[in-house]
Amino acid sequence: MAKSKNYKKELNKEEFVDDMDYENKEYNEDEYDEEALEGKEEMEEENEEENKSKKPRLENQPIKSQLTPEQKAANRQAQKQLKNERKAQNPSYEIISEAKEIWETLRLKRNTKDERKQLMERLMKIIRGRVQEIIFKHDSSRIIQCAIKYGNQSQRSEIAKELKGKYVELSKSIYGRFIISRVLAYCTEERASVISEFYGKVLKLIKHKEASLIIEEAYSQYANAAQRTALIEEFYGPEFALFKSSENRNIEKLMEQPIKKESILKHLQHTLSSILGKGGWDITTHTIVHRALMEYFQYADEHSIQSMIEFVKDHIVHILHTREGAYVARKAILYGTPKERKYIIKTFKSYVAKIACEQYGHTVLLTIFDCVDDTTLIQKSILSEITKKVKPTTTIIGTEEDAENVGLINVITNRWGSRVALYLLSHREGKYFSPSDIKLLEEGDAIREKTSKKDPEIRRKELLKAFSPAMIEICTKYAEQLIRDRISSPVVFETIRCAEGEKDKLIKAIANVTKSTIEEFKESHKEEKEEDEYFNAIKKLAAEKAEAKYVEIENEHPLVNRISNQLIKNIIMLSNSENEETQKLGKTFINALYENIKENLTYWVKHCAKDAIHTSGTAYALLALLENADDKVTKEIKSSLKSVISKLKINKENKAPNNINNNMKKRKRNGGGKAQKPKIDKTKLDGGEYLTGIEKLIKILKN
Repeated sequence: MAKSKNYKKELNKEEFVDDMDYENKEYNEDEYDEEALEGKEEMEEENEEENKSKKPRLENQPIKSQLTPEQKAANRQAQKQLKNERKAQNPSYEIISEAKEIWETLRLKRNTKDERKQLMERLMKIIRGRVQEIIFKHDSSRIIQCAIKYGNQSQRSEIAKELKGKYVELSKSIYGRFIISRVLAYCTEERASVISEFYGKVLKLIKHKEASLIIEEAYSQYANAAQRTALIEEFYGPEFALFKSSENRNIEKLMEQPIKKESILKHLQHTLSSILGKGGWDITTHTIVHRALMEYFQYADEHSIQSMIEFVKDHIVHILHTREGAYVARKAILYGTPKERKYIIKTFKSYVAKIACEQYGHTVLLTIFDCVDDTTLIQKSILSEITKKVKPTTTIIGTEEDAENVGLINVITNRWGSRVALYLLSHREGKYFSPSDIKLLEEGDAIREKTSKKDPEIRRKELLKAFSPAMIEICTKYAEQLIRDRISSPVVFETIRCAEGEKDKLIKAIANVTKSTIEEFKESHKEEKEEDEYFNAIKKLAAEKAEAKYVEIENEHPLVNRISNQLIKNIIMLSNSENEETQKLGKTFINALYENIKENLTYWVKHCAKDAIHTSGTAYALLALLENADDKVTKEIKSSLKSVISKLKINKENKAPNNINNNMKKRKRNGGGKAQKPKIDKTKLDGGEYLTGIEKLIKILKN
């Protein structure tokens, strides 16, 4: 036992008191001897007990360092024999050892179907009727798991029925719980009876380290809607745990009754606060707890929610990856005080880029952008983490110049992450957010009016101003790759349209990628690839591993790629915008694009004429350029193509109506017959005849 720091002082004090007593008392020799003798006897008894509890030593065993190799071998053999003798005292020893021999062969993957069948029959003969005796040991537990995995349906059911009544006890076992996982996975007929054994005990089991994992597995993976309700309703109070109903007791119907609502919320608050207040307990994977939290935050009043935030704020970063957890996180941020909001945002440190790329997690960031008044905090804790520059290489290979916006690239090329960027740039634009997404975000507007002070428009402008420089820089640097990606292309467009700052470099970067022909583009990219592999092979591999910059895109020329040429057309159309600054950007892009493609204009027209059907995207981009350019550029285009138009032969081998994408519906199938051809509205055709993009371009050039 460790002695306290003040041990000496205490000892001196005791000695001093003893001395005083000694002086005041007469010395009694007989009394002293008896006390000393009693103390000695007690010490001897304690030593004997300690020696009994120790591992018994073999007789005449010499010191280890003095043993010869033969003696060591004999000693080991004696120890093994002693160990086997101890094991033999276990009544299940024989069946475990026999079953283990079969299990060693049964678990091999190379076994044939017939071999496995024979092994299972042998194993079942040994363990039949004695399964409950061997389920709590680590080795025998694996035997039962293997039997459930490789047995036929009747053998699995037989084992599951033998375990009936033991599932609650098994769930608490560090080894036994894996047997329940196997039963739930493989014994579909017994699944309902296994889950029903947990009824009435959910709250106790959910607080147990091992059992909570089984409750979560049963709830999230194997329970049907009625069983989920039966499990979750035990959070509502003891009456729901004791009396199960065959009816599906929906929380919405229960909350319609004022008496029950008050009782349910009271029990939910008590249960959840005890679970969340338990130190070191992780609710990351426990979706049943996420569901209970969501229901509490959904029906509780403002004061109750604010009191619960104190318990939940440490767990928000761990639960926002689920639908229910994200709902709780949004409500906590909306109802939280500025201090609580700051605390929650601080817990996101080093996880922001990951949260931005999650289906449900990204909505929490959007809510933060909507309601947190401290935009400096958002800039430092969230935006800076997304936009910060990181070295893509190791410290040995890389330099400061190699630093890149790895996090931002991953965000804007991700399906959900791109929404975060789009929300900051264009807010709730209907073409990027579905009506259900907008409705979900609008639900927080009424709460925000009560809990936030700053004007929403001012907040949005401050965030846009902070986010714009990084977006302009990254889109300029990786223009060629980003404009060809389906996910990042809209982000580039909104950066041009909405971002604050100097965007001339970005406009020119996009226009510059169209300068070469298809052949030149492929050749230049091939050379770059070969040079990079030859001279910077190590650096390239390290960068690829650290960065994962963007989704792998096929090396198509930007004027051939359908996504990029649609973007080019949209930027050209900005020249018709009502906003003067945006209109100026559109016109700047038209001039920059023309300067880059004017030398190859004839090449592109001929390219479109070779296959009028499959090059329509390129043709429509050129058509948009011609229709929106100023008079000077229009005259130059017409004069440069005048000699080509008359000699041009347009290839329309594929029937155009079968390749129309606009205003076309999917073909319907009636019965098992042939697909019906889509009907075409001839009133929308030019003179009753369908014209391809190149034909429309030539028609305008001739006028």
